[in-house]
Amino acid sequence: MKPIFYLLLIILVSSYGNGQSLNTNTPLVTKKERSHTDQQLESFLDSIGNLSPTLFSEKVTSVADSTFKNRVQMNKIISPIDLTTLKQLVQEEEDFKTIDIITAKRIFGKIKVDNDYVSDGKIPIAFYSFDKKESNFDEYAICLGNPYLTRSSLLYFIKKNKIISKHDIYHRYGLELKHFIDNDGKTIIYYKENFGSGTGIWQFNYYFYKFYEDKLIPVLNELENGNLNGWGSKRSYWLKTYVTNTKPLTLKMVYHQELYAPNASTSKIVNDSTFVQYNWNENTFKFIGDYKKSKINKYQTLTYYLSDNELLFINTYYSTLKEGLKDKKNRNIILNYLNDVKIDYQDSYK
Repeated sequence: MKPIFYLLLIILVSSYGNGQSLNTNTPLVTKKERSHTDQQLESFLDSIGNLSPTLFSEKVTSVADSTFKNRVQMNKIISPIDLTTLKQLVQEEEDFKTIDIITAKRIFGKIKVDNDYVSDGKIPIAFYSFDKKESNFDEYAICLGNPYLTRSSLLYFIKKNKIISKHDIYHRYGLELKHFIDNDGKTIIYYKENFGSGTGIWQFNYYFYKFYEDKLIPVLNELENGNLNGWGSKRSYWLKTYVTNTKPLTLKMVYHQELYAPNASTSKIVNDSTFVQYNWNENTFKFIGDYKKSKINKYQTLTYYLSDNELLFINTYYSTLKEGLKDKKNRNIILNYLNDVKIDYQDSYK
């Protein structure tokens, strides 16, 4: 409760005191009437900008982080007979491979079956190999169901004859499962998880996992594509991530931020791209992004999530907003934005 109380106090204090009179040195040219003075809004910007971003980030990332970290770990041995059967099924030449439900339940345990895809007691099955030769069957995954016709896919990750993890992936538009070998010779797999989608609005995250001592451990969660355009929002934004290298793991991010300004030709206050290189940390068992060499930081990437993240945006882009206030073209666009955010957060604590 202390961070929330502290934040509320900042918002309320910045509404009073020295900010009661208009700043007569700055001409107020605006498309709408603002409920706060220029000085009040700049005070609000300064107060939020001087806080730690961790005060806002946990709420923004909670859903995506929870899904990323809480995949089901398994330790189920496949019997020699069932393993032989499974290998025979996935090596068949048919384009659409199937497995009978009884065998599937014996191998994988309790499973969810979509009756729309059950035919003659069988369900579709897809095979993903992470080995140099598919016939090695050292590290691989089995998908129960058709990964291209459903919005979610149930994947079982297997090490030799042991099922080590189960992932229920909500990809929405078809599963895209990729992998590479890290510098230490261990296999990294990654895919996209969807957290909302529609016309002009969506969020996909890249989830990276590593085969490590008979486990599949979560090692990196980054935004793959965040987009908000319209929908009565105070700002529009876009961030797209590309995997450009795997040794070392390197992501390219292309992004922009635009404040709502109906009569302006453009109101983009951020429009850039950058590369982020990731290094393996043996102490945390995670990939750590070297953001010091990039034009964006980790907290700023979170402002492209579909979440209540306006205060995080103000905090992480404080310098950009502060500098923008010196520009006559952007000053009122930024002040109008700050005014709207301030009103919303005051109302939310009433």
